[in-house]
Amino acid sequence: MSSPPKLRQLERRETDLVLRWKDDSEHVVTYAEMRFWCPCANCKPRRETETRAQALRDEIDRLRNEKPKAENVGGYGIRFTFDSGCNSGIWSTDRLHAIATGSPDPDSL
Repeated sequence: MSSPPKLRQLERRETDLVLRWKDDSEHVVTYAEMRFWCPCANCKPRRETETRAQALRDEIDRLRNEKPKAENVGGYGIRFTFDSGCNSGIWSTDRLHAIATGSPDPDSL
C-alpha cells in the first residue's frame, strides 16, 4: 500500500472540511463523518460493533452541525475542537486521507 500524499491545505467550511493534497487531489469530509471517526479512547470503542457504531451515528445526527476549531499538534496531527461533543482526538493526515477516500478501516491507522 502506498503512502497518502502530504496535506497541502485544510479549509474549514460551514458544514464540511476540504482537504487539498500535494498531488493536487482534493477531498471533502463532513463534520458528522469526522465526529464518527474520532480517534480518541472514548469514541473508538464505540465503533467496535455494528450496534454500537449505529448508536454513535444516531447520537452524532442529533448534534447540531458546527464548524470546529483546528490546531496543529506537534507537527504530526490536527486536533479538531467542537463546542459540543468530543474534543480529545488527534487526527493524523494519514487518517484524514483514509476517511476522505473511504478506506475500509481508518481505525487501523
